[in-house]
Amino acid sequence: MIIDRIENAALYNGLGAGIVAALNYIKQNDLNNVEVGKYEIVKDQVVMLVMESEQKNTNKVRMEAHRKNIDVQYWVKGSELMGYDSLQSQEVLDPFNEEKDYGIYAGEGYFTRFVPGMFAIYFPTDLHTAIADENCPTSVKKIVFKVGVE
Repeated sequence: MIIDRIENAALYNGLGAGIVAALNYIKQNDLNNVEVGKYEIVKDQVVMLVMESEQKNTNKVRMEAHRKNIDVQYWVKGSELMGYDSLQSQEVLDPFNEEKDYGIYAGEGYFTRFVPGMFAIYFPTDLHTAIADENCPTSVKKIVFKVGVE
């Protein structure tokens, strides 16, 4: 897992063409005005999901992991608390769905507040989840790039 600000994106140019494409897209485009939806950025390699939603909290932490994709997540508006843990032998809550590329696991997680201008990169060995930030009075607009594992 990587946490940083977009102005430091060049530090990660060695992580592969898909990650570089996602970070460059963030830096080169005004994401405030991009409509909610799904966009192909690099054919068969990088897909961008634009999401905007009201925050909701749950008492149960459910963490997800992927096998075919790396998540590059970027916050445009609002803030969230993102939980992270290393995928090891956590209890499986929902078996891995090959078609949708995710499995759900139990976990405690280590939480970090993400605000606009920050990004996270989650690799297939990283469990992650989002929970509401009680200090955020607005909806959250977040961009998630699905980068195919090279």
